This record gives sequence, C-alpha cells and structure tokens, in this order.
Amino acid sequence: MQPITLIPWHTDFMPALTEYLVRREDFSDLTVLFPHNRPRRHLKALLTAHAALPRPVFMPQMTSIAEFVSGLHRNLSETPFIQANQLDLVTLLFEVVNDLRTRSGSLLSRLPELDLEAFLPWGIRLAKLMDDLLRQDITPQDLTYMQGEVSSYAAGLLEQIQAIHEAFIDRVRAKGWTTAGLSAKYILEHLDAVETSLNGKPIIAAGFYALSGAEDTLFKTLWQAGLLHPIIHGDPAMANTNRPHWAAAEHSAWLERWRTHAEIPDWAESAETKPAVRFCEGYDRHSQLAGLVEDMQEADGLDETAVVLPDEGALLPILHMLPEKEPNISMGYPLERTSLARLIETLLTLQENRLDDGRYYWRDLIALIRHPYLRLLGPDDKPLRKVLHIWESRIREGEKYVDPFLWEPPYTDEILDEVDKLVAEPLRQEVLRHCLTSFEQADTLAKVGDALNTLAALLHAQGERLWHTYLIDAECLFRLTSSVIPELKSAEASHEEFSRTTLYSFLRRMLSQERVSFEPEPLAGLQVLGVLETRLLHFKRLFILDAVEERLPGTNPYDPLLPDPLRKLLGLPDARERDNVSGYNFYRLLMGAQEAVIYYQSGVQPGLLDSKSVRSRFVEQLLWEQEQKKGKILDTDDALIHSVTFPASPLPSGPDAIPVTDAIRSALLEKLTSRGLSPSSLDRYMNCPKQFFYAYLTRVRPIQSVDEDGDRSEFGSLIHEVLKEFLTPYIGIETELGKLDAALLMKKFNDIFAASDFFARLPLDTRMGLKETGRYRLTEFLASQQTATLMGLEKSLQSQVEIDGTAIPFSGQIDRIEQRDQEIFILDYKTGNAPMPKKGFWQDMELIERLESYGRDVIDPTLLTDLAAEIRSVQLPAYLYLYSLSERQYPAYAGLIKLGENGSEQLLFGPKWTPEERAEAVEEMTPLLVQTLVRHMLLAADFAPQPGTRCTWCDYSIPCGK
Repeated sequence: MQPITLIPWHTDFMPALTEYLVRREDFSDLTVLFPHNRPRRHLKALLTAHAALPRPVFMPQMTSIAEFVSGLHRNLSETPFIQANQLDLVTLLFEVVNDLRTRSGSLLSRLPELDLEAFLPWGIRLAKLMDDLLRQDITPQDLTYMQGEVSSYAAGLLEQIQAIHEAFIDRVRAKGWTTAGLSAKYILEHLDAVETSLNGKPIIAAGFYALSGAEDTLFKTLWQAGLLHPIIHGDPAMANTNRPHWAAAEHSAWLERWRTHAEIPDWAESAETKPAVRFCEGYDRHSQLAGLVEDMQEADGLDETAVVLPDEGALLPILHMLPEKEPNISMGYPLERTSLARLIETLLTLQENRLDDGRYYWRDLIALIRHPYLRLLGPDDKPLRKVLHIWESRIREGEKYVDPFLWEPPYTDEILDEVDKLVAEPLRQEVLRHCLTSFEQADTLAKVGDALNTLAALLHAQGERLWHTYLIDAECLFRLTSSVIPELKSAEASHEEFSRTTLYSFLRRMLSQERVSFEPEPLAGLQVLGVLETRLLHFKRLFILDAVEERLPGTNPYDPLLPDPLRKLLGLPDARERDNVSGYNFYRLLMGAQEAVIYYQSGVQPGLLDSKSVRSRFVEQLLWEQEQKKGKILDTDDALIHSVTFPASPLPSGPDAIPVTDAIRSALLEKLTSRGLSPSSLDRYMNCPKQFFYAYLTRVRPIQSVDEDGDRSEFGSLIHEVLKEFLTPYIGIETELGKLDAALLMKKFNDIFAASDFFARLPLDTRMGLKETGRYRLTEFLASQQTATLMGLEKSLQSQVEIDGTAIPFSGQIDRIEQRDQEIFILDYKTGNAPMPKKGFWQDMELIERLESYGRDVIDPTLLTDLAAEIRSVQLPAYLYLYSLSERQYPAYAGLIKLGENGSEQLLFGPKWTPEERAEAVEEMTPLLVQTLVRHMLLAADFAPQPGTRCTWCDYSIPCGK
C-alpha cells in the first residue's frame, strides 16, 4: 500500500505543503482538503508568492472537509435538500420522543410528558448526539438500565436511542432536510458514485489528525482507489523505528488501521530543533498579563509571534495590554459574552418582568438606558446621553413599575439647553419603539427575528460611526444579522405561536452557541489566536496564556444526556481522544517554535466551591523533561521559571481618613458660619467624621433608587405628619392624651396615608402591611400617653454656639414639647432604632475631664471614638442645649417616644435622678458636650472614618472605600 506523507512537526507545514503542490504536474486539477477553513487563506498567499509557480495558472480547489462532503451530497443527490434548522430539529425530535412514549413498558411512558420548553435543552443535546453518531458512522444500540447513571428522563431516551436514531433519519430525510452527519451518511451510502463523480481528479487531505468514523471510511476508500493522498504533520519518529510522542497517538492508530506507514519526503527533511521553553507563574490572570507585557517588551520584534489563548475570555483583557494596538485576531469569541448579547438579554428581561398593563420594572429600564450602545447613538454630540441621564434620575425617584411612554424630557429646562429636541426626541422615540414595542408584540420566532432585525437596523443606522471604531462589536452585529436572525425566521415553526418563555429559551440557547469569527488580515505580524485556530500554523515565538488543567487539555461541561463514561458504550470518542487532540495541537505548535513562554496560574482558589488552579499536565511534562536534564527539581528560583510578583505593602485596616487641608478648613468654616449645625449633623460627625465630610462639605449625593418595600424614613415622616395634625388642636390645653378618641387618629392616619405619593408607589402587600402596622402602633401609642400641656409640635428652634470667638448658627426641629407638673419635656418620635447615651456617661468623670481639657494644645486622638461608644447618639442632649439657648429656659427631661414598638416613652434621665443631678447634666455637662464636639470639628486634622454596623446602610460607602 502507498505510504502516507509525513511532514515533521518541527517543519513549517504550510510552506512544505506549498512546495509539494507546486512540484506536482496535476497542480490545477488538485483538490486540497483541510480540517477547517482557516489554512486555505495561508495556502493561497503562499502559492501566490511562490516564485517557481508558472503564470498564469489555475489554483487547486481548496476547501474544508465539511464543505467537500456537503458539495458531494449536493451534486450526487437526485432531490434538492436544505440544511436543517436547529430549532426544527428540536421540534422534530420532540414529536419523535412523544410518539415513542406510547410504547408500553418503556421508561418514557411512566414519566411525565414534557412540554416543548422543558424539552428544549434535551432536544438540543439529542440533536447533537444524533449528528455525532452519523459523523462517526455508528448505528447505536439501546442503553438499558441507565437510571443509576443519569436522570430518569435521560435514561428513558437512552433506553430507546436506536428507535430515536432511526426515526430521526427517516423524518429528516422525508422533509428534504440534511445535517452535517446526514450528508456524511449519504456519502458513505454512495461511495461508488463518489469515486465516479471525481473523474480521477486527485485529492490531498492535508493536516488531518483524528478522523471521524465517516471521514476514515471515505478517505480510506479514496486512498485505496488511488484518488486521495494524506499529508500529515506530526512526530518524525512515526517514519522510523523510534517510539513516537504520545500526542501522536491518533496518527499512529490511523496508520495501524490502514496497515500502512508514514514516510518523510526528501524535500521535507530538515534538522530537528527543540524550542527554548520558559515558564511564567502568576497568581491570577492579571499577573500573567503583566509577565506577558514584560516579555514582549524585551522581545526583539514581534513578527511571526503568536499569543495563544486557551480561554477566549482573555481576549478583551489582553487587547488592552499588547504593545501593538492593532494585532491580528484569529479566533472565535462567544457571542453571549459581548455587549450586544447583554443588550438583547436586557430587552428579554424587560419583557419577562413587564406587567399586564404595560408598565416595566424600574431596574430593567435603567439597565436599558445605561447600555453604552444607546448612549452613543445619533450625531457626534450624542444627544441621548443627557436625556437618558435625566430620565434615569426620574425613574429612581418614582415608582417600582414605570410606563416609559408617559415620560417626556424637560427640553425647556436649562439642563437640556444644548440638546436639539428635533434631533433627540425622534431618536428617543425610535429607541423605545425598537427596544420595547417591537418585542412586546413578538409571539412567534419570526416576530422575535423581526424585532431583532429592527434593533440591528437602528444600531446600524444611528450608530454607524460606532461600528467603524469598535470593530469587535461590528462583527457581533454582523453575526446576529447573518446567523441568528435568519435561523429564527427560517424555522418551519417560525410562524407558530409559543409562550414568551419558550421563545426566549430558544433565542438564549442560540446566542449561547454562536461564536463570532475573527479572521487575520494581514496574515503576518503579531497574531492573537485560540488553540484550535493554531492548527497547521507555525510561529517562531509563542506566548501561551492560562496553561492550566481546566484549559489544557480542558474539561468539557457535564452532559446530562450522555456523560463521558457512557460515550464508549455507543462507540463515540470520549475524553481520552479529546485529550489526545488537545495534546497534539499543543505539542505540534510547540515543536515548530524557536522560543516559547508558557504562563499559568498557580495556587489560587477563587472561591470556597471552586477548584484550585493546577498547571496543565502538558506543562508538568515539559517541566519534568527539564528536571531530567538538570537532575534536580525546578522551582521559581530557577531561570526557567519566572514568578510574577508585585511590591508588597501592608494590608489596609480600613478606609483612609481625609486630611483637613487649608482649603477644606476654610470651606468648613465658611459652611459652619453660613449654614450652621443641627443636632443630627452633630450626631453624624460624632459617629463618623468622614460621613459628615461627604454629607456636609461635598456635592457627593447618594444615588437615588426606588425603595421597593417602602422607605422607612418617608413612612416615619408620614407618621409625624399624622400626629402633628391630630394633636395640634390640643396645644396650650392641659389634656389627658391617653383618653383621646383613637378612631379619629385612625381616620386621620388612613386619610393622610391614602393621599400620599408614598402610598401609591407601594405594592399591594406592602401597602396593606404598613396600613395595619401603622394602625396598631398608633393605637398603642395613644394608650400610653400621659396628661400634659402641649407647648409645640414640630417646633423649629434657632440659636447659635460661640466657639473660640466663632459664632455658629445652631438650629433644629423638635417633634414635641410639653409641660407636666410645671416641668418641660423634650420628646422625639422614633419609628426605628433609637440609641440613647449610656447611663454611665453622666458619671464618667474621666471622660468629662477629657471634654473639659480638650483644646488647641491638647492632643486626644481617641476622644471622638470614646464619645461615640459612650453617647451613641448626641441628639437628645443637643436638643436640651438648643432649647435652653433658644428659650432661655432649661428643660427638665428629654426622651424618645418609640413608635416602632409600643409607643412607650424612654427618658434620658431615669426616675432615680434627683433634680440637682438633672440640672447639672442639662446646664453644665450637655453644653460642654456640644461645645467640645464643635471645637473638635474645627480643630480636627482629618475626617476619620468610624467603621461599624452603620457602614452597611451608609449612603457614602462607595466613595469612602468601605
């Protein structure tokens, strides 16, 4: 038998193949078959530049094996056929499986029947399995008693896999459809006709490694007929008596099946070389990229250099790190990881969460209007950016569900003076129409396709500059319009109505399977490739990233229908063959290089349930070979292994303080003397000076957002309003407050609550819950009140505090002031938690002495922290001081009315306090406390954070860095 031509893998395959083709007299009659399409571009370029090739000349036909088989099928078939739509195959298999459920005694007949949506993931896996069996030329046998290996439904399918396979073939052919597997089956059934149709024209099978069953039968038949000649690229040891590399296992099995041998032609022989391999160990991807940048900067030019990415997710990060800003990308990138897929997912989520009355969930709308594509649409001045920014703020101030078609931008407002309404408003309406309305009405696959088509048209027409700038996004948009949309619209069931969840499941599954293909142009220079894209190519220098076990050889996701251990039962390739293919791709690429740097992640465990990153077994073998040569174990101290490290610094114990500069001190003094202070601002400063800085001195404001369960502070304000209106008629009159009519209070509460905007924004369950809770709490509150003369409700008081010659306005609003037995009570309503000063504070003479001695010349760095721990809230003492300054009278008591509990009263001074002790606390210690806090504010060297539980709900946690 004729031998198979072997080109050693240390030799550049494409130039060697070019040399072989040029030497043949039947050059123009040749058909060159490749495992995939990418090598064709390289071969054409090499043939075009070859000096020995006469001109003019017809090029050989160059094609992939998939196109070759499909072309033979098309030429030999007596009836035309069309490529089957994946969605149609799922529907067809759904019908097949439902028909087989009627077989009595079968496992499927005893299981619940699935609807199309639930069957979808099974149908997609089943369709792939059918095609795998056809491409491997396997007629499956039923796998029974699989319940312990797979789920019950999968076991039911495997129990009748032979009948499913037969019915699948018959029904697909009856509809005039085909798949890659069915085309291969047709060719094997008509091998004599295939030989005849070739008319004796020779075929070169170039660069194949692991043949499928159908490929093996076809190639062997044509080889035996003298029509096909394989040229493989592999270990030269296969051509002599030496033991070949393990990565050549599939080549060796191929030679054994065909009972032939490999032969290296004279023109392909060359001295075998070994690449200079180094290793770079990083603790994460960023450290690997840092090592890559360092190595590239030290390299003498980057021509004939490849950056190989086993994980396509590294493509975008690496593009920002390369020294050449326009590398040649040659790889497939998952469409579902792109910004376009994120926009589509946002549109689907909008519809899934939409109410029947047409209103949309506010978070979904914000996700839409914040998408960068929409903000960049239109003319160069991007008119939608400001409009959408204002719209977002309005949504955050509104209700949980929003009708986007009712809002109109305030074009007459000065904030939109620079926006042309005649340009921005039609564009905004167009966005709403194509992003919302068109998807609202989509109840078939065809209408979903039409909605996506109009979206793509909008993006293309209104963002043309965008696609010239962001080429990856342009490729994604092209893939959507050329693959996803046509498949949706061409399905046989495209005009059949489905539920929204079924339609979106179809679309999401399609997006998850699509890959955006990037072709290199030009073919020289720095190349960025995936591992599969390196097949048959040759590079002098390699940078291989993420060489960890889960990427090289890689782990396939678990298949719930046919797990890997069961594939051998059907005769299908399993993980061992996939590992061989991965190993061959890796070592073939490596053996042809002069220099290679392999980067891997070591010893990093991302999460509790995540596996630890382990360097690839291929890397381990290369290291072991080096260790054999050196006779010692290699570690990061060796020159061959570089460990990426960064300068270490102490771990920060918390967010940094904000130093008080001269500018900040001037701004603080100006703000204090003009705006003044309140008891709540003093409280904020004591508990967290950094929070006080952001709230008082900066324009940083918390991001507003809809409180879906109701804003506690807003509900508290509503309760304050109810109590004020209810109690106002009794001001100045001694009243038994506990005996007032509770029914009138309930009516007042119901009226004010129902009329509030707060009430309208609440969902029904929250609204009813708050209503019942409010009625109950107010009833308890009224029952616990004492006889008193009300002197003021929600009373505003103003005065000033003078500190070291600086007069600072001091003002506040006291919820309730009343008189009992000739003594003044200051009361503050609290609907939530209300901390009070610890009882021991008033007797803590050491802390009091620190307050008295604090000044410009006294350094007491822990004073504020100790005060916050002892006092917890300065509001009640501050109210006492403010009242005494404003009214020239010292109140006897201050306390909280806990509306959030039972309306009970908690006084600042307990019943055991004597009048003298209360007078000392109110007249001496409280002024000292307030004045010291203000003095501390004026003299502070920085605004330090006070981390604690309050950080959880602090509005400034993001700028603070907590």
